[in-house]
Order: sequence, then C-alpha cells, then structure tokens
Amino acid sequence: STQSSGSSGINAEYGMSSGESGKLVYFESHLKYQITTSQITLTRKNKKTNWGVNVSNIIARLYDGLELYLATVQSLDEKGIAKKMGLKERDQILEVNGKSVQGWQSEDLLAEFSGNLSVTVTVISIEDRTITDLFLMTNRENDLNYLWALRQLVKLSICNIDFSGTGLDLSAITTTLHELIVTNCSLKCVTQIQGIGRLVSLKRLILTHNNMEHVDVKTMLKLKELTDLQLGYNALKCFPAVVTRMEKLEELSLIHNQISILPDEVVQMRSLEKLHLDNNVLTELPEYVTMQLPQLRALTLENNKLAPNTTQVGGSRKTRSKFYYKIGVTDASIAP
Repeated sequence: STQSSGSSGINAEYGMSSGESGKLVYFESHLKYQITTSQITLTRKNKKTNWGVNVSNIIARLYDGLELYLATVQSLDEKGIAKKMGLKERDQILEVNGKSVQGWQSEDLLAEFSGNLSVTVTVISIEDRTITDLFLMTNRENDLNYLWALRQLVKLSICNIDFSGTGLDLSAITTTLHELIVTNCSLKCVTQIQGIGRLVSLKRLILTHNNMEHVDVKTMLKLKELTDLQLGYNALKCFPAVVTRMEKLEELSLIHNQISILPDEVVQMRSLEKLHLDNNVLTELPEYVTMQLPQLRALTLENNKLAPNTTQVGGSRKTRSKFYYKIGVTDASIAP
C-alpha cells in the first residue's frame, strides 16, 4: 500500500527558469526545492518469501546545504512483492520502518527487510518532474547532485566544468536520456564519465573540445541506440575502430583531431550517412569509403594532407541520387 506523507519537514520550492516549459537552463543555488515523501508498506505471509528488491549502499545527497542520506532501489524482480506493492526502480529510500538509513550499510538494510513480515519504507521525490532539458555550465558542478531526481530528463548539456581530476559521475541519472553533450570539460577518455554505459536509450553523444586520447570499446558498445556521435576537437591519433561496430550510427564527426589513417573496418558502417573528417592529417582516402558505404550521403575532408586528385572521389558512384563532398576548397554535388 502507498500513503503520501507530505514533506516530512523537508520543504522547498522547485524552481523553473523562465523560457519554454519543460526546460531548465540551470539550477540556482538560492532556489529551494519541493521535496515530498511517501510511504510504501510491504507485507509477506512468511519470512521465506523473497521481497524481490535490490538496494544500493547509502550515499549522501545535497539540497542547498541540506544533507539527506538515501538508498537507491537498483532493481526489482518482476513478480516480487516489492514491485507489486508499488516500489519502483530508482526510488530513493529515506527511512525503513521509521528509522533513518543514515550510517547504514547494505547489510543493515538487508537485515531490516529480512527480519520482518511487514516493512514500511519512506521514499522521497521532487514534486515537479517535468524537466526534460538541462544545461549546466561553469561553476555549476554542485548541481549534479540533483540529477538523480529528474526522471523525465531527455537532454543533458554540460560545458566548461573541469572534470580532469574527479571525472563526471552520471551513475544515478535516468536511463531514458536521449542526448548527452559534454564539451570543454577536460576529459581524456569516455570512462571518466561514470555510468555512461547505463544510458542504453542514448541516441546522440557529443564529447567535443575535450582532451580525448582514446575511446573505450566496452563502454561504447553498450550504447546500442546511438545514431549521432561527435568527437571533434580532441586528441585522437587513431580512428576509433569501435564505431565500425555500432550498427545504428548514422552520423560521425571526428573533426580537428590527429587521425592519419582510416581502417578497413569502415566498410562495416552500413548505416552511416554523414562522415566528417576535416582538420586531421589524412594522406589518402581509400576508395571503399565512398564505394562500399551504401547510405553515405555526405563526406567532408577539408584541411587534411590529401593528394590533389582526391577531389575526384565519389564521382563514379552510380547508385545514389546525390552525393555531397567537401575536400579542400572544392565543394561538389555529384549526380548519377
């Protein structure tokens, strides 16, 4: 059963910026947040019946100086008691049977659940969950503490925050995120973004103007829905071969890096429509790039070290209605 219990002494006003509905430009530190709580009572017939819930260790979350200790519901068994009685994944547990979880370990939570036939958990939530588009910039890194609560977040943009030492922790963000933009944040590798592999709904990823030196294979292969990847203005010396295994990728931008060779595996990118390789150090362009990529419609290669006759690339392509390329100072639209 579920029972609303108001704000439990945690009162604040959740602030929206001016502008379009559903978009928060940034969190203001002086704004207060409306945090409400609800109680869910779970019951079972005997202690041998599994609750069907997995809960994380307790961590502190900050609200304008107010420190709350919360445990996150990580997963629920489809047929378990907890899910049937209203507990949801990503719920934040504040209390169990009226006891604060502050100072508890996961073992303490397990003991509290396993030793009772009835357990009442107090979960907290932000009253307004309509934020879908969030932009954080210089000196707003503390606002990352609030991301876990934005359950309907679709687009997250972060820029001009130095994560070179601590990395960027997105491990608590909603897995429904579709677009992630992290620019000018001094990241050297995708693995410095903790939790990015959880973002299985991600369609667009922009990691430009960082210090990326390589792209982690294991992490990227988890992003199976990705269609647009932009890694421009980094320090990549090699073409990231992992992208050739990303079956849904339609647009790839690697401009302003130090890439000198395209691997043969590029021909595996059967969904690729746009490829941007400007401002690298390429000396040649294999013919298969234009001849064996069936969906390729745009190729840009300005400011590389290509031979002059490279401007003829794509001219013999007969199966596409229009192919656009940009090489050096030459622009061309090639019809069959």
